[in-house]
Parts: sequence; structure tokens; C-alpha cells
Amino acid sequence: MLPEGNVEKETAFVTEDKWMKEQGGRLDATDQAILKEASQNGQSRVRVINMREMMESMKNTEPEKFHSFHANMEKQAGKRLTFEDLVELGRKADERMSEFTDIVACMTLGQAAQLRHWRIDGHMTWRRVARAAYLEGWSGRGWKPPSNQLMGMALCERAAELFAENYREPPWN
Repeated sequence: MLPEGNVEKETAFVTEDKWMKEQGGRLDATDQAILKEASQNGQSRVRVINMREMMESMKNTEPEKFHSFHANMEKQAGKRLTFEDLVELGRKADERMSEFTDIVACMTLGQAAQLRHWRIDGHMTWRRVARAAYLEGWSGRGWKPPSNQLMGMALCERAAELFAENYREPPWN
């Protein structure tokens, strides 16, 4: 808590990771370090939001900034973009995982079951899932850092596929 008379600052941290946002999530040390840095070592309250919430907030509180962002994204896309298109572009930027596709392709059903347990029952963030898999020795071809968020997403995506589920939807996220 800040001393009386000071206005508490708030920082938004944008992620699509359910367990970064919801109470009970088991954060990796890297998650904790990122949130600490976002809080400016405790000087600012961190509000964890998803891409949709970020876009809606920007549209409502900073319409000029949103308009500029929207125009820039349309210029890059070469077409008119709806709000949904902007949200989807943000999601795609978060999913640049192609370098991990080959690594997770040979996942066994047993590994998928372990990942499902870590993520769903253990409430592990994507970074913590990646580190846990790394520490289990699943890093045959390796990834750096061990807590790579995109690798955690790729692991969860492949595991969910093996159960005919979607890692971005319940019960995964």
C-alpha cells in the first residue's frame, strides 16, 4: 500500500494465459519477475488483462491512441479492420510458435496427460509448464529459456490436440 496522499498507479499486463489472471494460478519464477518489473518494484498495482480487455480499455479511455493504433494496424494489413480483427491480430502475434512445432510433434499420450494435469489440476502458467517439462528432460532439442512462454503454449496446444481439446478454451484456459 502506498502512503496516504499518493495516488496509486496502475499498470496493465496483457496476456491470454488464464492462470496469470485467475487466483490460484501457479506462476513460474519468470512470471513473478515480470509482474514485479511491471509493478516497478511494488510502486504500481498490476492489473492482468487479456487482449480484448486491453483493446476495449484503450478504445474507451484513450480513443486517440486507439484510433492511431487501429490506423497503423490497417496500414500493415492493407485492409479495413474490425475490432475483432484487431483482437485476432494481437492473438496471432502472441502465437509465433512455429519453431516449437517440431519439438512437440512427437509428444506421447503419457506426456500429454502429464501436461494436462499440470495445467488444469495444477493451475500452472504456460511458463511454469515449459519449465516443468524442461526439468523432466523433455527438452531433447532444447529451448531457451526453460520457462519460455511460447514453448509452454506449444506444449499445451499439442497436449490438448491429443485429447481433441483446445488449449485456449476450458478446461485448459
